[in-house]
Amino acid sequence: MKHRKPTPAWQKLGLRVSKKLAVGATALATVFGGLAVASVSAQASTDRNSYADTVGNPTFEAARKKYGLTKEMKNGAILHAWMWSFNTITEHMDEIAEAGYTSIQTEPMSKIKVNDANGKKFTENWYYVYQPTNTSIGNFVVGSEDDLKAMTVAAHAHGIRIIVDVVANHFTADWNAIDSDWQKSEYFHARNSCSGSGGDNIDYSNRWQVTHCHLLGLWDLNTANPEVANRMHDFLKTAVNDGVDGFRFDAGKHVELPNEFDGSQYWTTILQNGSQYQYGEVLQGDSGLDYKAYANLYAKYGEGGGGATASDYGKTIRSALWSKNLNAGNLMSLRNGGVNDDQLVTWVESHDNYANSDKESTYLTNDQIRFGWAVVGARAGGAPLFFNRPKASGGNQPQFAEASQLGDAGDDMWKDTAVAAVNHFRNAMDGEAEYLRNCGSEQNNNSCLMVERYKTDNNAGNDGVSIANMGGDQNLAGTPTKLDDGTYTDQVNGGTITVSNGKITSGTAKGDAVSVYFNTSVKESVSATVSKKFSSNTIKVTLNASNATNLTYSLSNGKNGSFVDGDSLTIGGDMEIGDSVTLTVKGTGAESGEALEFTATYTKVEVQANTIYATKPSGWSKMYAYVYTGDGATAKNNAAWPGVEMTAMAAADSCAKAGTYKYEVPDLGEGTYRVIFSNGNGSQMPGASQPGFEFSGKVSWDGSSASLTAITCTATPPVIKTADITFSATADLKTGETLYAVGDWGQGKGKTWTRAGGVKLAKNGNAYTGTTTMTKGQAITARLIKVDANGKTTWDEIGDVKATADKTKTVDLKWTNAVENTVDITINAAADLKTGETLYAVGDWGQGKGKTWTRAGGVKLARYGNAYTGTTKVGKGNAITFRLIKVDANGKTTWDSAKDRKSKADKTKALGVSWTSGKVNEDGTIPDDSAISISGKGVADGKLSIQKGNLAELYVIGTQDATPSDAVWWSDGAAVAVSGTGTVYGVQTGTAKVNVKVGNQTATITITVK
Repeated sequence: MKHRKPTPAWQKLGLRVSKKLAVGATALATVFGGLAVASVSAQASTDRNSYADTVGNPTFEAARKKYGLTKEMKNGAILHAWMWSFNTITEHMDEIAEAGYTSIQTEPMSKIKVNDANGKKFTENWYYVYQPTNTSIGNFVVGSEDDLKAMTVAAHAHGIRIIVDVVANHFTADWNAIDSDWQKSEYFHARNSCSGSGGDNIDYSNRWQVTHCHLLGLWDLNTANPEVANRMHDFLKTAVNDGVDGFRFDAGKHVELPNEFDGSQYWTTILQNGSQYQYGEVLQGDSGLDYKAYANLYAKYGEGGGGATASDYGKTIRSALWSKNLNAGNLMSLRNGGVNDDQLVTWVESHDNYANSDKESTYLTNDQIRFGWAVVGARAGGAPLFFNRPKASGGNQPQFAEASQLGDAGDDMWKDTAVAAVNHFRNAMDGEAEYLRNCGSEQNNNSCLMVERYKTDNNAGNDGVSIANMGGDQNLAGTPTKLDDGTYTDQVNGGTITVSNGKITSGTAKGDAVSVYFNTSVKESVSATVSKKFSSNTIKVTLNASNATNLTYSLSNGKNGSFVDGDSLTIGGDMEIGDSVTLTVKGTGAESGEALEFTATYTKVEVQANTIYATKPSGWSKMYAYVYTGDGATAKNNAAWPGVEMTAMAAADSCAKAGTYKYEVPDLGEGTYRVIFSNGNGSQMPGASQPGFEFSGKVSWDGSSASLTAITCTATPPVIKTADITFSATADLKTGETLYAVGDWGQGKGKTWTRAGGVKLAKNGNAYTGTTTMTKGQAITARLIKVDANGKTTWDEIGDVKATADKTKTVDLKWTNAVENTVDITINAAADLKTGETLYAVGDWGQGKGKTWTRAGGVKLARYGNAYTGTTKVGKGNAITFRLIKVDANGKTTWDSAKDRKSKADKTKALGVSWTSGKVNEDGTIPDDSAISISGKGVADGKLSIQKGNLAELYVIGTQDATPSDAVWWSDGAAVAVSGTGTVYGVQTGTAKVNVKVGNQTATITITVK
C-alpha cells in the first residue's frame, strides 16, 4: 500500500498504548522452540491445515495435475483478480484453471465503509476496500462469507488455491465508521505521537514512525496489544477454515518486526493460522528496513513457504519496457534483498503501480505488459503476480474508463494467448534451471530477450524458452543455448526452433511478439541430479518424477528405497576421494505403462582450491572481488556487493609476487564461477550489467585485460573445519505434524534446545532427514520433537542421543513407539496433616486379590510443595475407584468422608483431589469457586529451581486431570519457556513467574533457572 486516499474527515481521539503482557485467558502466544513464553491464543473451533487439505488431498491433486498447475504456491503464477467479487471469480474458475494460474489473489474480505453516493465506480472509490471497519468477513465489493466458502470449494475442485488480501496494519480514517467493539483507544496508536494531519507525517528512514504513525491518516492498529493480535489471528483462522489457502498482507512493513521496539509478537501470533503460503507487501528502498527479516518471517509459518514483494525488480522490468532495452545482464538479478528467489512475489505491475495517483505503470500498453510477462512469468524465481486491470482502461485509455464496476472482472489480458502460454510454460518447467541471454549468435540484440529453462538430461520434453522480442524478426540460428537437442514448438505463433550441440540451428523469434517454445505433450519421466563430480564432503541428489508410478531408487553401494517427486538423498559421507556411486531411478509411466529408467554416477574428487591473484588497477584505492555462481533461483555469492576486499600479499608465494592481491574463494557448490572486480565505489571490471569473468582453479588478472589467465602453482589444500551432520529419524506423524531434531551442538546463545535452533526433518523415503553443518569435533546432544499445526510441541520420551561431529555422517534417531500395557496415574492431593500423619490413596484399579482398598496396595502420597503426590502404574483401560486415608503414628486410619473418586486409566495423567467433600465434585474435580495450584517434582512453597537447559513437568492441583485441555499456560519472563501442557524449559539464568489458568481460576509459581 502506498497512496490510497483516506476518508477526508475524522474525529481526533487521544489514545494510550497498552503495555500489558497479556489480556485475559487468550494472552498473546510467543513461540520459543515449540514452547510458549505467553499463553496460546484462542483457536477457532475447526483447525484446517490448508497444505494437508490441498496437496495432501488426492481429489485436489487430481484436479491440479489435470490443469498442470504447480504443486507449491511459491512456484506458480498468481492471478490478482483485482476488485472481482467472490462470485465473479467462481464464475470464471474454468477459464482461470485453463489459463494456468496456480493461485488467485482476491481483494480484502473485511467489512468496509460504504459510500452510497459512489456506488460501485472505480474513481475515488476503489481504495475503500483497503480501509477496514472491523474483522468480520464480507463487504459490498467481494460479497459475503458464504460467497467466499463457495468460491474456495470451486477453486479446489479445479486444483487452484486462494490467497486473500488482508489489511492488518490499519483501519479506516473515519472513527465513526469503525465498529463499536473495535472503538477502544488501546487498540490503536495515538494520533498525537506523530506530526502531520491525523499523525500521518512519516519519515521512512525512521522505523518507529513507519510502524507507529498513521499511514495516510488511517487509524493505525496498536499491533503490540495482544488482544488486537488475537482478534486478527481469529479473523484469519476463520478464513482458513472457510477454505482460504494463503494471505497477502497489505502495508506489511508498517507493522513492526518481533525484534523491534517493545518486542511485539503480532506477526508470530497472526501468522500461525493454518494457511500454507503468506507474503507481505514490503516495498523495498527504505533505509533501516530489514527486508530479509520480513521475507523470512512470512516464509517461516507456512508449509508452502512465503516471502515479500520484489518491488525493485518490478521497477527494473518497467524501465526496460519503456526503453525497449531488455539487456540480459540488467534483468538477471531479481533484486531479492538477500533472500531466496522463491521467497519473492514478482510482477510487471501491482495494483498500486496502476491505480495510485502517480500512475507509475498506468500508461503501459497491453503489448508492453505481454512482453514483461514473458520475462517475469517465465523466470525460475519468484511467484509472478498478474494484475488484472479494469476493462478498457490504461495504456492510451483513461486510468478508470468505468467500463466495468467494482465486483466485475476486468479486461481479458489475464487470459491472453501469450500470457496463458507463459503460465503453462512456467508450470511445465517447474524446478528446472534458467538462463537469460539476448537473441542472436552474438547475443547482442538487447530488444530481444530469451528466458531458457532446462534440465540437461538429453530430453527436450523438459526444456523450453520464452522470448520477448520488442524489435523485428530475429533469426535465432547460431544462438548459443542450454536446451537439449531437439525441436521445440512455439505455443503462441506456431513455428519451431531446432537445437543441436548447444546451439539453435534454425528458427525465428517473431518481431514485436512473444514466442514460447516448448513441447506440451504429457511428460512421463523419472530423473535425478545429473552425473557429476563433487569435491564437497557430501552431495545432495534430488529425485524427480513426472506422471509416473512405482517409483524406486537404488545405489550401487546397496542402499535402495521408494520415493516421491522432490525427495532427496545425501550421498558421499562414506566415500573416499576417487570413489564413485551409481544411482538408478525407476518407475512406470502413469498413462503409457512403459518402464522408465534413469541412471547417474557421482564421483568424489579432490577439493579444487579456487584462488584469484590480481593486480590493482591504477587509480583504485581498494580491490574487491564479487564472486558468484548460477543465476536466478540458483544464484550464490561470496558476499553482498561489492563482495570481499582482497588482501595484498606481504610476501611472494609460488603463484605471485609480493604486492599482488589475493583471494581464496569459498566453496559455493557446483556451477560456473564468475568474478567481478571493483574498487567498491563505482569502478568495476567487467563493466556494469556485464557478466563476470569465468574462472576455475587458480587464476590471475593483470588489472586491465578482459579475461583471466590460468596459472600453475603449489598451494596447501584448505583444512576442512566443519562436518555435515544428517539427522535421520523414523517416526509416525499425524496430519499437520512436523518433526524436528533439537538439542545442543554449539548453535549459540538462545538456539540450543529450541525449534528455531534445531533441524526441521523432511520426509525422505522411509525416514525423515535434515542436515546441518557443525564445527568438527563438536559434541552433539539431540532429541526429537513433534510440532502440530497449532504449534503444540510433544517431546520424545526417549533419552537424549549423543554423538560427536568427528566427520560428515548420519545420526540416527527413533521416536519412542513401544506399545505400553500400563499408564502412569499420578494422584495429587490437597490435605492438612497433623504431625506424624501419612496420606494414602487406596481403592481398586486392578491391583489384584488382597491389594484393593488396602494401604499395602495403595499409593503413599509424599509432600511436594503445597500438595501431596504419588504415582502408580495401572493397566491401560482399567477403571479407577479410590479414596484418601490418613494414617497416624500409631497406625490409626481415618477415611475421607468424600464419595469415592472415579476415573479411567485411558492415558498417563494426574488426578487432583482434596480431603474435604465440600470442595470436591463426585468425579474428583474441584468446583470453580475452589482454588487451584501448581505442583510437580521439586515444587515447594510455590517455587521451583531448575538448571539452564533442563526440562520439568508441572501439574495442576484442583482438577481431575493434571494437564486439563482448557488450561492456558504462560511465562512472564525470558528465563523460562512453558508449553501448552505445562512442560517448562530453562532458557537462561534468572527468575520468571509461570502461570496457569483453568476456567476462572489462576495459579502462579516462581521458577529460578541456575
